[in-house]
Amino acid sequence: MTEGHVVILTALNLEYDEVRAGLRDLTTRVHPSGTRFEVGRLYPAGCPVALALTGMGNLASAALTERAIAHFSPAAVIFAGVAGALRPDISLGDVVVATHVYAYHGATSKDDGARARPRVWEVAHSIDQTARQVARAGAWARSLRADDMPPRVHFGPIAAGERVLDSAISADARWIQEHYTDALAIEMEGAGVAQAKPPERLAAGGRHPRHQRSCRRYEGGF
Repeated sequence: MTEGHVVILTALNLEYDEVRAGLRDLTTRVHPSGTRFEVGRLYPAGCPVALALTGMGNLASAALTERAIAHFSPAAVIFAGVAGALRPDISLGDVVVATHVYAYHGATSKDDGARARPRVWEVAHSIDQTARQVARAGAWARSLRADDMPPRVHFGPIAAGERVLDSAISADARWIQEHYTDALAIEMEGAGVAQAKPPERLAAGGRHPRHQRSCRRYEGGF
């Protein structure tokens, strides 16, 4: 076990590559199960950052989150990546920081249809306050390319399921519209990260195209 690390997990290679490009002095650490972590720093005096690829889905993200915690005893765990925007006011490249995460596929099947039975994980007040302060300060955005449009930061629920949603009129889309009307974004890993972290240490957030809209997400725990 090592102290003081920040663990960053991603689901897709393009997300992994974006994070990896910002790290320096990379070395490789291998978990006994075979999971490979690349460890580096964002800047010379910064804390060590351990980066790993989980693959898509809540089961994979839960397993890798627990594995990372056991191996590094990190100061923070962050799941970074892309999510589908569910609101027209969320633009391509905006950031969504979750106030809570819905596992939206939970349901009971009745003769007259399905009844939603979600699980919900709320973000700790201290983490929500920290995220809002960071968003207001704006220093994090200075690392973006000069030709990027300045992204807006949105706070609200994120819905995490087990299927890629690429339709505004499908059964899954109607389910979310009927039962999760306040959700800002949808993705496939946040519930797994939340399951692996105690609720008082959960943080979440996101960026990804769906119907020409996109947002960034960052799920994790502190």
